[in-house]
Amino acid sequence: MGSGPSAALAGLAAVDAQARVVVETLHSTALRGNAIGDSPDRAITVYLPPSYDTQATRRYPVVYLLHGATSEPGEWFDGSYQGMDLGATLDRMAGPDEFIVVMPAANNRYGGSFYVNSARFGHWEDFVAKELVAFVDARFRTRPERRARGLAGQSMGGFGALYLAGRHPDTFAYVYAVSPCCLGFAGDLAQAGARWQQPLGGWLRAMAMAFAAPDGAAPDAEPPLPFTTAPDGRIERHAAVEATWKRYMPLYRLDRDPAGYRRLCGIAFDAGLQDQITSVTAGARAFSQALDRHGIAHTFVTYDGTHTDHARARFETAMLPFFARAFATAGGPKACAR
Repeated sequence: MGSGPSAALAGLAAVDAQARVVVETLHSTALRGNAIGDSPDRAITVYLPPSYDTQATRRYPVVYLLHGATSEPGEWFDGSYQGMDLGATLDRMAGPDEFIVVMPAANNRYGGSFYVNSARFGHWEDFVAKELVAFVDARFRTRPERRARGLAGQSMGGFGALYLAGRHPDTFAYVYAVSPCCLGFAGDLAQAGARWQQPLGGWLRAMAMAFAAPDGAAPDAEPPLPFTTAPDGRIERHAAVEATWKRYMPLYRLDRDPAGYRRLCGIAFDAGLQDQITSVTAGARAFSQALDRHGIAHTFVTYDGTHTDHARARFETAMLPFFARAFATAGGPKACAR
C-alpha cells in the first residue's frame, strides 16, 4: 500500500526559486480524543506553484492528495516511487493551468486512517472534507469553490478520494484514484479470497479497525471481520460486520445512493493488471461497471503494472494532467454547474 516512511518532511526545500513546498500544522478538533492516542496536530504539506509568489492577486485551484497505508507525503518528493519528485513534475506543468497541491499526513501506528470517521482512529472524513479545506482556504490564495477543488490518492488514498468525493460533492468536483484499494468485496477481499485465510495484519488490520472497531474497545483489541476461517478451513460469513464494512466501501455506497457521484464533474481511476493486491483491479473494474449501470460518466484505465511500479508514470501522465485539464475548463459559465 506504501513503501514505508521516507526522510522527514522538514528536510524538504523549495523546489526552485519560485515554487515552494511548505509544511504547516493543523490542530484538528475532529481528531482530538481519538481512542489510539494519535496527535490531533497533523502535518500538512503544501505545494505552491511558481507563480504563487509573483502574481499576488492570482487565486488557484487545489488538489487534495491522499497517501497510501504506511506512507507519507514526503515519499512523493524524495524518489521513493521510481525516483518521482512531485515538485519538479508540477514545476514542468507551470503556466496558466497551475494549481496548489495539499497533502495531509494520515499515517498512524497501524498503517493508516482510511480517511473515514472512525470510533478508534478519529473523524478523518471530517478532518479532510471540512477542517482541512477550511484551513487551506484561510491560509492560501485558493479559489474557494467546488469546481476548483479536486481529490486524488493512491491505494488507501485512492479509496479515500473516491469515498470522500461521493460523500462531499458540494466541496469537491473532481476525483482521480490511482490503484484504489478496498472498493468492495472483490478479488482477495471476496468471501473466498486469500486475505481471510491469512493472519490479520498490515493494511487489512488497519482497515478493519477503521471500519468496524466498536466504541469503547481497547485500542489494541482485534477488530471484528466480515469473514473468518473456521478450524476446518471453511470461510464463515459474519453478516453484521459485512454490512458495517459496506457502509464505507464505495462500490456499495454508489449502489445505495448514486446521487453524490452523479454530481461530480469528473471521475477517473486506474489499476494495474498485475497488481498483487487483486482486490484493487477487481474492485476498480466492479466500480466502473456500477458507474456504467447508473449512467455516470467516468474514465477507468488498466495498464500493465503492479501496485506501485507505475506510480510515477500514473501521477505524471494521467492524474496531474487530469486536474490541469479539469481546472482549465471549469471556469466556463455552464461548466461543472451541477
